[in-house]
Amino acid sequence: MDMLPTYSIDEIFELRKIEIPFQNIFEMAMPFLKTRLNLPHTYIVYQYAQLLLEEEGGSREITLPACILHDVGWSTIPEDKQLTAFGPNGNDMVLRRKHEVEGAAIAKQILGTLRYDETLIPQILKIIDGHDTTRHARSSEDAITKDSDKLFRLSPLGFRIDAERFQEDLKDRVMYLRERMDTWFLTETGKEMAVHELQMRARELQES
Repeated sequence: MDMLPTYSIDEIFELRKIEIPFQNIFEMAMPFLKTRLNLPHTYIVYQYAQLLLEEEGGSREITLPACILHDVGWSTIPEDKQLTAFGPNGNDMVLRRKHEVEGAAIAKQILGTLRYDETLIPQILKIIDGHDTTRHARSSEDAITKDSDKLFRLSPLGFRIDAERFQEDLKDRVMYLRERMDTWFLTETGKEMAVHELQMRARELQES
């Protein structure tokens, strides 16, 4: 995969950096991304999806809105309950499922307000409604969305955010990712990027 030595992930969100066809979607999503550090998370997921689409193919018009809107449902979950529904100790499947269902409902409202292509909306909502609780690839766009979401954990910012909020030592975080990530990724490009990102995080720790 030619991109590995050259791609970089931007950590500083600005709406103007989003492709024009998707700026309105992101702008309408922003009020729902104020919790759980979901704004930088979503921006980074969006960038990984762009890279994966280049290598794997698939519909940008389905994948990118799904990535932008995939976590808007966390806005309906009280912040003091969120860590029970994701992460190493996140076993509350009711809340995890709720953020998907509520997210699909919010996404439907946003896309409808923007008069987005009605033929694509059901596919976007299906990806959102199951992006965490289904593990197989229901479509190529679903696989890219899931892989992009999980690649955040290995990105420089995502790695730091997760280590802090799960109160993990950075070296322990590397070990956790190394032990778990083999089962996470669905696309070949996603798998290669995950290996590359983890190698970079481990190297950065050695050099620090």
